[in-house]
Amino acid sequence: MILGYRCLQLARAQSRPVLVLCFNRTLAARLGQVISAHALQAQVDVRSFHSWCAQMLKIYHVATPPKMRDLNAFFAAQVEAVIKAVESGVIPRAQYGAVLNDEGHDFEPASRQLVTQMVDPVTNSLLLLYDDAQSIYAKPERRKFSFAIVGIEARGRTTILRLNYRNTWEILALAKTFAGDLFDGGSEDEDAPSCLSPESVGRRGLQPRLIQHASRSEEAATIAALIESARDEGCALDQIAVIWRHWQHAESISRELTQRGIANVSARDSTSKDRLFRGDSSVKFVSMHSSKGLEFEHVFIPAVDSIPGNGEDASAEAKLLYVAMARAISSLVMTSSNDERFAADIAKIASCNSSLAA
Repeated sequence: MILGYRCLQLARAQSRPVLVLCFNRTLAARLGQVISAHALQAQVDVRSFHSWCAQMLKIYHVATPPKMRDLNAFFAAQVEAVIKAVESGVIPRAQYGAVLNDEGHDFEPASRQLVTQMVDPVTNSLLLLYDDAQSIYAKPERRKFSFAIVGIEARGRTTILRLNYRNTWEILALAKTFAGDLFDGGSEDEDAPSCLSPESVGRRGLQPRLIQHASRSEEAATIAALIESARDEGCALDQIAVIWRHWQHAESISRELTQRGIANVSARDSTSKDRLFRGDSSVKFVSMHSSKGLEFEHVFIPAVDSIPGNGEDASAEAKLLYVAMARAISSLVMTSSNDERFAADIAKIASCNSSLAA
């Protein structure tokens, strides 16, 4: 929200183009929708970082790395090609009057440095938003950096946003309970990132729910019925999301909604992510990774008993679940099969709900 308003102000105040970058392609689509609604798309370029890199290579006729089966390796090669082209002067620095960088926590240090070089030194207008609690792509060593080494003078220019305005007290309390030791209490050093526990503004609401089922088909039917009820009570479909960790657990819900005549769209590839917020109102199906930065009145998270899956890191999965829970503005419903592995987490939710009720 802050980035959006800042972007509108800058676009109206200066003649040079404004660049908005984020890591998540789905979030880029949502931010692009906000900019289009204010008819500023001619002045503001909103892109995911890797989409912007591809654009730079194309505009300045730099050879694009060959396609690779490993997408992460391809994206890394693409970024490296842009960095080398900037260093050689083929791609110019200082192209934008302002750069607004959302999801700064997911950028590698070299990528942050590249983005910083795109700011016109005359305006020196850079906004970096950083929330290490949501660094779901981060390697363990990525947090061990300072802003200074990537060309950002942070001292005396930082603002820590401690208050959470999105979630009700009940939703935030539960999300923090699942986050466990995710928050480190922060640092006094402005030049280093901190992982701070968010504080609620005290807005109260419904307690989050966990509904257990005997089968996945029952799970899908329950979520579809709850979505249908929310729609009938006047909630816009655009304000309802199903956030999934594994697509097979969401696919049956999508089919169930379609059978009930409820429009729904999923963000499973780059094309569908770009189009997620276009067209008529519809229920959004997004992965936990793609949900980052988004918000919805009603959030449904299916198959939480499948998290973490075999071979998946429990701490990383807990962070993903925290991010997914925190997308909910007013209502959070999680569902699971009747799985003994989830007994401890069921007890955790019950205990948290009892404390909130008290």
